[in-house]
Amino acid sequence: MAAINQQEILQNIRTGTGNKALTHLYENTLPKVRKYVLKNSGSKDEANDIFQDAVIIFFNKVKDDKYDPKMEIDAFIYTVARNLWIDKARRERRMVNYDHVQQFEHQTDYNNQLTDMIDKEKSGAMRKVFEMLDEKCQKILNYYIYEKRSMKEISQLMGYSSEDVAKTNHYRCKQYLSKLVKNSQELVNLLRN
Repeated sequence: MAAINQQEILQNIRTGTGNKALTHLYENTLPKVRKYVLKNSGSKDEANDIFQDAVIIFFNKVKDDKYDPKMEIDAFIYTVARNLWIDKARRERRMVNYDHVQQFEHQTDYNNQLTDMIDKEKSGAMRKVFEMLDEKCQKILNYYIYEKRSMKEISQLMGYSSEDVAKTNHYRCKQYLSKLVKNSQELVNLLRN
């Protein structure tokens, strides 16, 4: 099969003609994932499952336009697969070896990129939920959480008659935000990961 570059892979996935991209990933990335899983107490079938899960995550990121095209696809899928395997191994109390410190440090860069992407998604989802609050609750929580203001200051800024009124409103707003977070499936899923 002729080589396919990163842009072609992304384009194939976006247009729904991902077969060529998938073939490329199976030929080039699966062996690396398989080698890692086998080296760390896993089986070939488990490696295949982990790889498929990582590819699904990758495809969804691309389709949702949340994949950073500057990231190397091979490294992204490998890192996701590795993290999935580590989570699975932890759950099953298997031993996972990090035998090449240099390799681990190299992958840490990709982990940081992945973590940054996840953090951006979480804060974006949280911002959407925060914006569902009324303006008064947004102000109170912003003063308290981000500006670290006291209840006395919040009371003055909001024009309340006492600190107790500010505390009551702060509590009510916090409870309402908590309810919105619990009802936001997108945010609940992100916070679980």
